[in-house]
Amino acid sequence: MWERVPVFILAGGRGERLAGLADAPKPLLEVAGLPFLLYLLATLKTQGFRRIGLLTGHRAGTFAAWLRAASAPPGARPDAPTRAARAILAGLDVGLLAESEPLGTGGALRRILPFVEDVALVLNGDSFCRFDARDLLRRYEARGQALCLAATRIADGADYGRLLIDDDGRVTGLREKGEVGAAWVNAGVYALPRRFLAEAIPDGPCSLEREVLPHWLEREPVWAQRTDGYFCDIGTPQRLALARRQFPAAAVLGEAGFQPGGHGRRASAP
Repeated sequence: MWERVPVFILAGGRGERLAGLADAPKPLLEVAGLPFLLYLLATLKTQGFRRIGLLTGHRAGTFAAWLRAASAPPGARPDAPTRAARAILAGLDVGLLAESEPLGTGGALRRILPFVEDVALVLNGDSFCRFDARDLLRRYEARGQALCLAATRIADGADYGRLLIDDDGRVTGLREKGEVGAAWVNAGVYALPRRFLAEAIPDGPCSLEREVLPHWLEREPVWAQRTDGYFCDIGTPQRLALARRQFPAAAVLGEAGFQPGGHGRRASAP
């Protein structure tokens, strides 16, 4: 059933905090030898999702070129990133929806409305959370098709802001960055109802996190699916460096059936 749910990855940011360090859009930056985007696609493929749209903006042509290279007939000796991309992309329907001007995360999502019948799974293209997105969609159904997001527990939420969540899992508040200490934070994975896309997001540029979600929370329930899986984002030089040291690449790719050293052979069954 999950192959019917459209997935959209927010990939249009300029990466201003990585200025001078990034030679590609954030989702295509190298982490553990491969473009970061491949790990998102691998996880989605493992969980049965097939229809994936990349919401691009800044350097949108780079994504198109990357997809063309990955879809081209294999050469005699394709390099490791190309080999991995071909293996992961096989069986996926990946398309591009490029914006002509910066729209922010909210404005970018407004444009997916014609492609969503019921619910869309949405991921940030510069963060990764190791958990089962199907659980998020099950929670969406169980909570009356209300907006749901993934929440992850981190040791210090000062740089992220924090989610206030009650015992039932309902999000009761959003706090700005700056508060030191352990916190539940937004992991950047959402089950967004079509009604939310139609009613909550205004025309024009806007931020999903800073503008749209806080206003929606005042009028409608928002639910959190808690997870303690590995989480990272690559939005700053420090976080990118940490992800490059710690990312569980072999496990993520292996679950999708790709062995980094095995030229794309299916991973052995456990």
